[in-house]
Amino acid sequence: MIKVDRNRLWLSMILIVIFSIVAIGTANAALFGLIKSKKKGAAAVISESLVIFPFDSGETISKLPESFGEDMATALRSMLVGNDQYWVYFYTDRLAPVKRAKDDNLLKTQDASGPFSSDTGKCVKLARLLAADYLICGAVEEYGVDKSTKSAQLTVSVNLVSVKTGKVVRTLLVTGRTPEGASTGDEDDSRALAAGDAIAKLKSQLLQDENDASGSDSTAKHGSSPIVLPAAQAVK
Repeated sequence: MIKVDRNRLWLSMILIVIFSIVAIGTANAALFGLIKSKKKGAAAVISESLVIFPFDSGETISKLPESFGEDMATALRSMLVGNDQYWVYFYTDRLAPVKRAKDDNLLKTQDASGPFSSDTGKCVKLARLLAADYLICGAVEEYGVDKSTKSAQLTVSVNLVSVKTGKVVRTLLVTGRTPEGASTGDEDDSRALAAGDAIAKLKSQLLQDENDASGSDSTAKHGSSPIVLPAAQAVK
């Protein structure tokens, strides 16, 4: 239990240090994209909602902490907060519509829990229950550590899915690495740095692809530049 908490703490702290997080306040009452988001000098109406499911780990990956996929998904959600395209929230079976469906025996427990990336249909069903417009499900496909330097590298695949059609509208594939010269010699810290790099690339590519190729399929390439992160306040 202590190990899991420590990993979560390191992930949050390192992401904050690397990307100079700007504090952002959010309200739980604004779930499901039903409010207006305002910025200085302009008002933007967020008409579409996006739910992010906990990431899965590939079957061959056994070195990652149990909470790693959830930590990455909540960090991505935090990075996307404040954008003008979606109202973003993190999936948990404790959300009221899901909990109510389970209590009423309309939804089985196994149908409300992971894995998610291998079952898009399950994610779509849950996202419709939450009245979401889009969903994101993903998985850590590869993970490795250079034993000599403790530098980590991981590859993450993510699908952006239209809840209305149930179809994948965009597939992203990014590789996160511990920044050169930043390795502390501790694998947990190096892994968190690599995760922060991967999540920053996902955020950048998700929003850039929406601006450049709205409504069309595309596969993101590796190598996005680091970006400024919004506040990393995980939603449980």
